[in-house]
Amino acid sequence: MIEIKEHFCTNAACKSYGLRGLGNLVKAGTYVRKSGEGKRQILKCTVCGQRFSETYGTLFAGVHYDAEAIRGIIICVAEGNSIRTTAAKLGLSKDRVNRIMLKADAYAQEALTALLRSLHLNETELDKLWLYVTGRNVLRKKSYSSSKAGEDAGCITNI
Repeated sequence: MIEIKEHFCTNAACKSYGLRGLGNLVKAGTYVRKSGEGKRQILKCTVCGQRFSETYGTLFAGVHYDAEAIRGIIICVAEGNSIRTTAAKLGLSKDRVNRIMLKADAYAQEALTALLRSLHLNETELDKLWLYVTGRNVLRKKSYSSSKAGEDAGCITNI
């Protein structure tokens, strides 16, 4: 079963748009996927009345691969592999891998925007956050580099 509190209203005109865990979503039925693999939940926003699939607006909407295959693609690219290498390693077409990565990028941007909107930060606070994230915080850089002296900066490969 899905966790409703992990979803949010997908209607940009709704005042609950992009905000998770407000209690404004209810289950409103199910449907069978075209491939015949399992059922998907339909959710309804009690604020605006919008109905949408549990996968709408996510990386999994309209994709014919299961979650593990998509996770494998994202991990492989995150480890520094190219689209072509990822496709070869996983036995997929490079065009399909590219489409999934473009979709993952769009989803990540949307999720980050929703998160930042829910924080209710003013412009100054957002500027400070941006400086921290981009590494322009000189104090943080100095303390981080001195505490990591001598440690290997390799990637984690056993995810």
